[in-house]
Amino acid sequence: MSNKTIFWILALLIVIGLGYWIYSSQSAAPAEPAPSTNQMGGVNSGENAEPGSAVHDLPVEPAAAAARVDLAGKLGVEERSIVIMLVEEKTWSDGCLGLGGPAESCIAALVDGFRVEMEAKGQTYVYRTDKTGASVRAEAN
Repeated sequence: MSNKTIFWILALLIVIGLGYWIYSSQSAAPAEPAPSTNQMGGVNSGENAEPGSAVHDLPVEPAAAAARVDLAGKLGVEERSIVIMLVEEKTWSDGCLGLGGPAESCIAALVDGFRVEMEAKGQTYVYRTDKTGASVRAEAN
């Protein structure tokens, strides 16, 4: 075999190997969901978080920020110590965000809003809000 033939065989093997490596590295990586395009209020989920904490540090909905303010007040902690873990868009069944009591009068209308999951003091807290954060309610733990 001539040197030219050996060169072309090696070049072909390198190209095939490189193609396989690129293909396998892309298919092995899990597909990540695209970040949601929310109306950002400039508040981050982990401002000044402790080292080693589970911090996403992504901008959050103003409604989620309102839920964090409410939880911070109830727990007597700083807002920045509360990590927002999940914000899901939801449509609630009434003006009480589906959490009205028997003695409560709730507007019978669908209300767009969010389900906000937060972590503070080693516990998980779930809140419901309307779209703007004007109405905020904690789910029972």
